[in-house]
Amino acid sequence: MVRFVTSLRLLDGRQLKAALLIALASSWQFVAPLTSEAKGIKSGSAPQYFAQNEGVAQEGESSSTSQATFKLSSSKVKQGEVVEAIYQGPALTLPVVEFNSQKYPLFAEADTASETRSYRGLISVPVVLKTGTKQVKLSGTEFSAPLTVVDAKYPVQRMTLPPSKNNFNTAPGEEEAVDRAKKTASEKRYWSGNFTAPSSARVSAGFGLRRIVNGKLLDDYFHSGLDYAGWLGSPVKACAPGKIVLAVSKGFKLHGNTVAIDHGQGVVSFYIHLNKVLVKEGQLVKAGEQIGAIGQTGRANGPHLHFSIYVNGNASSPWQWFTRAF
Repeated sequence: MVRFVTSLRLLDGRQLKAALLIALASSWQFVAPLTSEAKGIKSGSAPQYFAQNEGVAQEGESSSTSQATFKLSSSKVKQGEVVEAIYQGPALTLPVVEFNSQKYPLFAEADTASETRSYRGLISVPVVLKTGTKQVKLSGTEFSAPLTVVDAKYPVQRMTLPPSKNNFNTAPGEEEAVDRAKKTASEKRYWSGNFTAPSSARVSAGFGLRRIVNGKLLDDYFHSGLDYAGWLGSPVKACAPGKIVLAVSKGFKLHGNTVAIDHGQGVVSFYIHLNKVLVKEGQLVKAGEQIGAIGQTGRANGPHLHFSIYVNGNASSPWQWFTRAF
């Protein structure tokens, strides 16, 4: 090195500059600038970044962590209501979230030119779930978010039924058909905006209330929807657009004549005790389209419509859907 420096004294300015460049190139290793994948790496973390890109997993380091987010539409929710889980980041295969020992699917939004994908899914909080803060986890990842369940303070209703209807007996295959419809989770979302009431009649029984029938409190029971006390034969309309997944005009002992509409992505509405069923399974319907008429078939003590909305198999408060659909 001393010999090299001494020889530089014999060179003019231009030659000196060229010689310096040659010397640097021959004695230093070239370090390429960080790519966009490495942006955001803090000072001192280069070894972890390069090790990761060589396929070596580093504890606490992930290329997707800085590129992805997971959140809930609300950190608090009442019993019987719904909250939306939102993931944005690299594409996932069949993503689901876990809450209260149940799995809820996430559905991808429309493709965009961006490499980041967005997924959304609905979590329905059971009416009987105990209050407190619980975790919502994105399966297969370290993402989670706290969700506080608060007491909805549902009331108690007293009613009287004749012995022939003071039971929950079903016809063969009735319970299985209803359960299948409740668990429908098609990928397409048919609705946009708030749902509308299926009847103009007054609401005679609200969602979530407990019932005392013939003087006895029903254990582990809550009212899974709204009762509309309409006149026999008055119209029943679809609360939102969707596809008919159940249309039964006879044979159901408990539910009576029944219609169920799949609104997409785990949301299904039910209309029971109907006098008439005006639709068929597989038929597409619009919001506000008449699908039946109020009756008193099945376990009913008078003409009324029992209307309910299920989200991923759990009964959900219709009032929430009337005021803020997801």
